[in-house]
Amino acid sequence: MAQYPTGGIKITLVSDPGIRRVGTGPLWAAIGVGLAFSMLWLIVAAGVLPHNFYWSIIMASAACAFSTLLIYTGYSIIRDQKRRFTLELTDCEAVLTVVDGMHHRKATQMVLIDDIVYAEYYPYRDSATIILHTNYARMEVPLWPMGDKSQDALDFLAGRGVNIVNVQSDDPVPDMVIK
Repeated sequence: MAQYPTGGIKITLVSDPGIRRVGTGPLWAAIGVGLAFSMLWLIVAAGVLPHNFYWSIIMASAACAFSTLLIYTGYSIIRDQKRRFTLELTDCEAVLTVVDGMHHRKATQMVLIDDIVYAEYYPYRDSATIILHTNYARMEVPLWPMGDKSQDALDFLAGRGVNIVNVQSDDPVPDMVIK
């Protein structure tokens, strides 16, 4: 934590550059095996073509659809690994900056700490996230790429009086009340 010019407290969390979700290796292996089997089914569909045209088309279509799903999953993994997240928390605001290295875009979202009605916390290891709810915005902050530093964000928000609802513990979700 550092003090910024106006005397308040500020923390900045930056995502780890090489962070990978838990299970990424086995997922890549499954994608590879799935694509290999799709190729085999396309070969079988080509062999069945002279005997049953319609069945061959159905097999080839299913193999292509499955391959498309696998390719999109691989693309999503690469896209997630190319994003960099920066979360800045001060006494009065939370600012999330997302830099998308794949599409060369940058987005920033801000909410005021005093306006946060509650925060939904999803503690799952491969997709830890906190969603800050206000009356004017909903800011989803991915914590999984922050590594062990993500607990600092939770402690900071709790220290500022933000009601953190842990969905894994079945904490009750408060009603959105306009302040």
